[in-house]
Order: sequence, then structure tokens, then C-alpha cells
Amino acid sequence: MSTENMGMLKPKGGRLDYFNYAKFAIGGTGFTLANVMVNAYLTFFCTDIFGVSPIAVAGLLLVSRIIDAITDPIMGLIADHTKTRWGKYRPYLIVGAPILGVIVYLLFSAPNLTANQKVIFLYIVYIAYSLAFTMVTIPHQALVPIIGKDTIARSILVSWKNVSVQIGRMIITTFALPLVEIMGGGTEGWGRFGAVVGVGVTMCYWCAAWGAKKYDIVDCAAKKQKVNLKSEFQLVTKNTPLIRLMIAYGTDTIANTVILAINIYYFKYVMDRMDLVPITAFALTATGIISNLALPLLNAKFGKKQLYLVSTACCMIPLAALLLKPVMPATILVILITVFGLISTLTNGLSWAMLPDCVDYAQHITGTRGNAVVSATFSFMTKCAGAIGGFLTSFLLSITGFVANQEQAPVVLTAIVVLRFGVPILGYIASLLSMWSYELTDAKCAEIRKELNQN
Repeated sequence: MSTENMGMLKPKGGRLDYFNYAKFAIGGTGFTLANVMVNAYLTFFCTDIFGVSPIAVAGLLLVSRIIDAITDPIMGLIADHTKTRWGKYRPYLIVGAPILGVIVYLLFSAPNLTANQKVIFLYIVYIAYSLAFTMVTIPHQALVPIIGKDTIARSILVSWKNVSVQIGRMIITTFALPLVEIMGGGTEGWGRFGAVVGVGVTMCYWCAAWGAKKYDIVDCAAKKQKVNLKSEFQLVTKNTPLIRLMIAYGTDTIANTVILAINIYYFKYVMDRMDLVPITAFALTATGIISNLALPLLNAKFGKKQLYLVSTACCMIPLAALLLKPVMPATILVILITVFGLISTLTNGLSWAMLPDCVDYAQHITGTRGNAVVSATFSFMTKCAGAIGGFLTSFLLSITGFVANQEQAPVVLTAIVVLRFGVPILGYIASLLSMWSYELTDAKCAEIRKELNQN
């Protein structure tokens, strides 16, 4: 380990505030309870439980996510210029969390409606979900550079937040189906489970707001600065590292969204092993927790960029093996998926660890601090990518002739396999190409922070 990287293991400016870091990180569980619940099960719930056609679901995901993505930069701009006695970003967590929780329940409530009414209901509630999700997640992410003042603090914050994310993922992907059955199964079970998830989302984000209380402080008496749209716009347009990171994470998001959305179809219709869904989900999240706990040490040893490139390249190996042989013994299947989870979690965590560096870089080149604007723009790309991934899944199922709850034609099974393993490989290749020229090395980031601290 180099002297420079060894220095990264020591905090700057005093002791690390582990207790508040942990409280803030719990917001990651709230994020995932909502996000994975929707990405992993909404398409399946709509087609196999609520009785909505795949093509209608595809249109819903695409249209609502595009609307949602447009609102992200607006939310970032609003949050960055908010001044209250509760802080700049915390009020949105406090107020928005219960709203998001209620809407998560409504998404899985399955009211007794006609076919057309079901589609209208889903459009209204899903768009509302997207707006509430934006209202909470953008300010939450914007708090990372405020709470973490240096590389080690930020690495710990992001690492712990991502461990919290994996816990939320484990709860949903491992226990959702069994708990839905325990709660009554069918529409009744899904509605009850959705209500429990909604309460969990609310409590987690309130805990995050509690953890950020001592850091999110604003001078309400200070003169409010006018919004300079040109300056805010340049936070992104002149930020080449951010653009590269957004492209890379966007293609990763397409890959991961497709994996989440098609996963249950793969086990139900290709493998005919629904019992493997919670087993593989547990393996993925358990290894994800391990990866995120190791992230600060790996980052200090290898640097973010090099670790990102290596982990992204390695993600494709187990996917390629499963693409070539999608039906294989359960033990080998679980091992390959576990290996994928161990590696891919590093890539995901590194993206969020790099984002605060892009915030610093934006201030370095423009003189303007825009935590939420940069985070919102990153979220904008992520949600656009998520919309593409969700639409692609539902659209290909529809045009290949998928019909719920019956034996599928060979072309449908092929489409499911390609979506589950082939499309993610393409996403990771695109990510590698984008990040190859990423210029913010750890040494460069340290120089930028030193200069900013002197001003």
C-alpha cells in the first residue's frame, strides 16, 4: 500500500462520528425497501397478480420514469436553495418519508377495478411514487458531502449506507414472497406486505434525518442568494468526470434493472424453481454486505478508478457462463450468482463513493457548491436508465408472446435468458468504455479538497 493511500485510512479534522454515520446510513435501507420492492416485483405483481398486460406495464414504466427523471434536477435546485431552521435537506426526509411510505402501499394494494381503471390507477400512483421518491432520495444523497469531509469519512459513509442498502435488498428479495404468503397470499398478501414496507421506509428515512441533524445547519438570517441557472447548469456541463460516471452508472443501472425485473420470470418459467428465488437473493445480499464492508480498505489499497474497472470486468464472467448454459444444477447456479453479487456490489458502491468527488470537482471549476444539483443530475441519469431497463423487459416479454401463468414458447424463454444474462453483459461493457478515461484519481481528489478548504 502506498504512503498516499495509507494516509487515506486516517480521518482529517478530528474523530469520525460513527454513531451519526450509522443513523444516516440506515436511510439506505429505506431507499432499497422502496426501490427494490418496485423494481423487483411491480412488473410481476401487475401481470400475474393485478391482471394488467405487459405492454401496459411497459408504457407505465417508461412514461412515468421520464416524468420523474425530469423532476430530479428541479428537486436538486430547490433543495440546494432551501433554508429552514431544520436544515437545508433534512426537511424533505422528514416530510417526504411518510408520503413515500403510503404510496408504496398503494402501488401493491390491488383495488377491485375494471381493466382500464387499473391502468389509470397505476399511472397515477406510480407517477406519485416517483415524485415522492425523488423528494426524499435527492436530499438524502446530497447530505453525504456535508457529513463526510474527507475521503475516509465519505468511504465509510457510502460503505455503511450500501451495507444498509443490502440489508433492505435482503429483506425484499429474500423474504417478500414467503411473507406475502404468510400474510394471506394473492392481492391481500401483497397489500399487507406493501403496508409493512411503507412503514419501514418512513422509519428508516426519519432515522437518517436524525443522524444528519448536527451537520445540516443553515444560517436562516443570511441573505438568500439568487438562483443563477447558468452557473447551476455548468455544475454538470463542465463536469466531465460526472458525465463519464453518469454514463457508466446508467448502463450499470440498465443491467441491474433488467436483472431485477426479469429474475422472477427466469426462475418461474426457465428453471421452474421458484424455491431458488429467496436462496439466490439471500446469497446476493449476504455477499453484498461483505463487499461493502470491505470497500473502504479496497479503495485505500487500489484506488476507486482501478477497482471500478477491475470489478466491472469481472462481473461479466459469471453472467457469460449462465448465458451459455442457463439451465444448470442448482448448486452451480447459486455459486455463480453469489460470485456475481460479490463483485457487482463493489461496482455499485464505488459509483456512489465517486459522486461526492464530482461535487467537489464541480465547485473547483465553477466556484459554486451544488450538492443536490449534482446528485439530482446523477439520479436523473439513473432513473432514465431504470426506465429503459424496465421498459425493455416488459416490451420484449410482450412482443415475444408472453402470457402469464402458463408454459411459455421457446422464443419467450430465449428472451428471458437474454434479458437475464445477455443484456447486463452489454451494460457492463459500456460502463468499462466510459470509465476508462475517468480523470479523478484519489490523488487528484485530495488536491482539489485541499484547495477548496484553503478558500
